[in-house]
Amino acid sequence: MYDYRPQQPSGAYPGYPGGTPGGVPSGYPGGYPGNIEQRLNRIERTLERQGERINRLNRRLQRVERQLGIPFSSDGF
Repeated sequence: MYDYRPQQPSGAYPGYPGGTPGGVPSGYPGGYPGNIEQRLNRIERTLERQGERINRLNRRLQRVERQLGIPFSSDGF
């Protein structure tokens, strides 16, 4: 899995989470690299795909429970 968090460039100030005392990573004058909107859209799509997968797995589990004669509980547990 790819780590989308910005990496601290070499030559940054150690001890500061952003790389510089001001919090902006050194080497990136405008702030963090990449477009924040694109990153948010990518995260949103990932969450949607994961939600769809969870729904498919829940439906599959319910089918198996019915086949085995296990009563379905409305709370999901």
